[in-house]
Amino acid sequence: MNFRRLLFALPALTLLSQPVSAGQRDVDLMYKIYVGGFHVVDLDVDIGLNRTDYEFTAKVESVGMIGRMFPWWMKAYSRGEISDATVTPVIAGQRNNWRGKDRFIDLKFIDGVANIHRISPKPETDDRDRVPIDMRTGVMDLTSAIILLIRNMDAGQPCQAQMPVFDGRRRYDLIAKPDGVDRLRPSGYTPYAGETVNCRLAIAKKAGFKKNDDSGWNDGDRSARVWMAKPFGDVPPVPVRLTINTPLGSVIAHLNAAAVDSNGRKIKLQSPETSEKK
Repeated sequence: MNFRRLLFALPALTLLSQPVSAGQRDVDLMYKIYVGGFHVVDLDVDIGLNRTDYEFTAKVESVGMIGRMFPWWMKAYSRGEISDATVTPVIAGQRNNWRGKDRFIDLKFIDGVANIHRISPKPETDDRDRVPIDMRTGVMDLTSAIILLIRNMDAGQPCQAQMPVFDGRRRYDLIAKPDGVDRLRPSGYTPYAGETVNCRLAIAKKAGFKKNDDSGWNDGDRSARVWMAKPFGDVPPVPVRLTINTPLGSVIAHLNAAAVDSNGRKIKLQSPETSEKK
């Protein structure tokens, strides 16, 4: 699973449907991402949820010495509709900048087809083939696919699915498998400590991938492990830890801070030590 797709998946994992009686929920999540033990990336996520739809934005940025040597940022967005039966994407996209060079994608989903509204660079000039319309029919963006997966888990089903995804350049299937349960101990990386339900995520390539890629990022069957938990009780689960092996070493993402605003009441996630002192 490519590292950049992994970063898309992390905020997407937080987007779940709510009980029918729930009102508007705004969730803020902050993650610190480590590579080879060094803090190299920050991820900030803002999510709006209600009974019938969702909207989120996410920003990822390299930090510290790595950020100065290899400046990179990415902004992603997604909006869709939620019903009892399924999740329907409406728009999605992202923009990123690597060392001053911009790349962007904007998608619109119309009548079950993912349409490219804007894209740069074009697939033909980026060493890849354009994904044909028949392979863009009946697909979802990555955010919507993971929402559907977690909704099923929330209904008591296992973390197991294979869903068609189109991200504007690549067509692949997102494959999820159950990976046991765990209990996280208190640490300086995250304020959350407690039980988790774990998933293993991977992709099956279909079309639109680079024809010549010697970077090492797409070698083998790389997968990500995600620890899901409910730190806010009546708020849907969020990822509290994520790991994946890459050519640069092991990537670990930790939930560093979180808050939920429910009908005007804001609650922050606190570590067990802080809660005990109060």
